[in-house]
Amino acid sequence: MSWAAVGVATLLAVVGIVLWTVRVIFPPLVLAGAIVFLLNPVVTGLQHRGVPRAAGAGIAYLGVIGLVVLAGALVYPIAADQARELGDDWPVIKMKAENWIDDAVETSQGTFLEFTRADLEDALGNKNTTFRQQLDQARDLGLKIFHILLILLLAPIIAFYLLVDAPRVREVIRSLVPPGAKAEVDHVAHRLNRAIGGFFRGQLVVATIVGVMCSVGLLIIGLRFWFLVGMIAGLFNIVPLIGPWVGGVPGIVIALTTGTPLQAVGVVVVMVTAQQIDNHFITPQVMQRVVQLHPAAVILALLAGGSLGGFFGLLLAVPLAAVLKIICGHVWRTHILDEPFEQAVAEEEAAEGDGPIEDAVDLDRNAGQATDPLRQPLSGPGPPGRRPPVPAPPP
Repeated sequence: MSWAAVGVATLLAVVGIVLWTVRVIFPPLVLAGAIVFLLNPVVTGLQHRGVPRAAGAGIAYLGVIGLVVLAGALVYPIAADQARELGDDWPVIKMKAENWIDDAVETSQGTFLEFTRADLEDALGNKNTTFRQQLDQARDLGLKIFHILLILLLAPIIAFYLLVDAPRVREVIRSLVPPGAKAEVDHVAHRLNRAIGGFFRGQLVVATIVGVMCSVGLLIIGLRFWFLVGMIAGLFNIVPLIGPWVGGVPGIVIALTTGTPLQAVGVVVVMVTAQQIDNHFITPQVMQRVVQLHPAAVILALLAGGSLGGFFGLLLAVPLAAVLKIICGHVWRTHILDEPFEQAVAEEEAAEGDGPIEDAVDLDRNAGQATDPLRQPLSGPGPPGRRPPVPAPPP
């Protein structure tokens, strides 16, 4: 056992070094994986109706493009008008913000929070850079922009090929699993696919709802640029729990510079209300049955992911935490506690449960073994896509 542990640790170290060396490939793969999890139910459903997977993937892509164009056509007039107004009013907003900072600096004098405007300028920018350093910074910024554009270009192409070849890829992966472990691996893979796919699909729904709630609330209190602030809150809510807090910062600044202090209080009330509704009603209904993580675990995962991986770490923190929970929990039950596999399956399915939101998110649950690459029954008879009933454990 000791030598086995040493061997596993050495293997993990070597794999980690290799993955770190080729880490540049992960951003497009992560985005491609998210696209696959989002569109696979649609492609699988079309395949069940006789549409080849390549044509189904093309139809799914065209549908997404159509939805994006339609949404853009609906929101563009409002967003363009508010962006134009924001550009016109920016000098006034900047001047009022500077005056507010000067008042805060004067108020802080003689207290333990004392600071000066020069301290803020030094913290937010570096004026002592040389021309060569500025050129290097501009080059680094250009490379980052090019890298992001390359990711946005390559990820949909990679996702398309993965959607088309998913059955073949799955069969290749299953062929590497020992025959005696296929049932267990299929069960764990089904739970992982359910959790990861449900997270990405559900989080898009949650982000849309939060963006609409924040926009409507800010419109009610009469905040200028309410739509732009609401879109910021919805966009950043793709990362769980932080959307309204990020959207609240520009909302408060706009309220203090173009409105009244009472309006700033209204922004805080709107964002806190949206956050509480999201935490207690929306996210539990959409995500809890799929990801099965406590809110405290979500917060800790976000802290760790943000510290280790920046924005991508924040985006992947929750699904990775769910993956670790599923794998570690199953290994603990079956290989540490020596529970029978059938009993572990029954307890895990009872803990997950089913619900109407989960059924709506899990669109390809009824996929058959011959056609669906990601959802397979373990074995034995039963309706397509449904795992056969697990016998009760012996007394």
